Amino acid sequence: MESWAPMIGVVEKERNLEVLAEMLKYSNWLVRCDAADALGRVGDSRSVGPLAEALKDSNNLARAAAARALGNIGDVQGVQPLVEALTDGDSTVRAEAAQALGKIGDSQAVGPLTKALSDSHDLVRGRAAEALGKVKDAGAIEALIGLLADNELCIQAIHALANIGQPAVQPILQAVAGNHAICLPAAETLRLIGQQAVGALIEALHHSDAYVRMCAAKAMGQIGGEAVIDPLIKAATDNYAVWSYAAESLSNIGKATVEPLVQALSADNPYAQQCAAELLGRIGDDQVVTPLVKSLADSNPSVRAAVAQALGNLGDCEATKALLDATHDADERVAESAAIALGRINAPTDKLPADEVSHIHVRWRMRTPDR
Repeated sequence: MESWAPMIGVVEKERNLEVLAEMLKYSNWLVRCDAADALGRVGDSRSVGPLAEALKDSNNLARAAAARALGNIGDVQGVQPLVEALTDGDSTVRAEAAQALGKIGDSQAVGPLTKALSDSHDLVRGRAAEALGKVKDAGAIEALIGLLADNELCIQAIHALANIGQPAVQPILQAVAGNHAICLPAAETLRLIGQQAVGALIEALHHSDAYVRMCAAKAMGQIGGEAVIDPLIKAATDNYAVWSYAAESLSNIGKATVEPLVQALSADNPYAQQCAAELLGRIGDDQVVTPLVKSLADSNPSVRAAVAQALGNLGDCEATKALLDATHDADERVAESAAIALGRINAPTDKLPADEVSHIHVRWRMRTPDR
């Protein structure tokens, strides 16, 4: 072994392709492997022919090394020999062939790589999925979407589809409508696609299938940006599951949502107002205290109760007087929410007299003896 290892290094350094090609026929399979790897590192397309022939080597590791080298060279002349290697009897060779085809990135490999997604060996299937993502051909989208429900290959499928990008957006959303189980991996895929997906995601918030709307809402929050804020706020009028994803997304976006949410406090829809109040309390920006205090005078008691809860979550002492007044609200839900909020604020005595603090809950229980 010591007699040939340094020799290969010298020949590689000299870029002597003829000698390295001859070494592909050496009796020792280790020499053949090292020669193939050396040719891959040299990266000369003139080596494609000898390496293609080496894909027929009797030793599986030598065949794998030849496939790996063809991928490193990256010449399209290597595509057809590598496609044939996808049916090799050894899974390591098939996996190396799939990976090599991904490195070359030629679209003529899409069909064979798609077929390799059904290989009996998970490593081969995973490498094929990764390769399809590198080829970035829309012809692979349907097959890759099918892997989003595959526990073993979901991650590879997500990244492959994300690499394909915008052409995959609509097919992904359509697939969610047909298979609700892929809602979350689909959302992650759309997140990775990023801004290119935003337009379609905004439209998807009006889709007839709630799971598609949930998927869109989750992805939009993870992508972020001002364009998604108003559509997500409007999702407050959707069902609770969709709104919960929209609310999570708006919370993730953070401070940029404050002004639009403050405007939503004056919406015509009481439920939208409640959702806006809840989120403002969750985001926790000091500038929202004043508009929330103003909304304690809203005509709808459900809105007033939600606002009181939000002020309690913010914990700002400036809301103490307004919340104290709200403990006298005619609606029991509002009065209780205000009392609880005051307890959370733990206001100093210059904002709320100590005796008033001690009697808030007593007064509440006197008003509701049946509790």
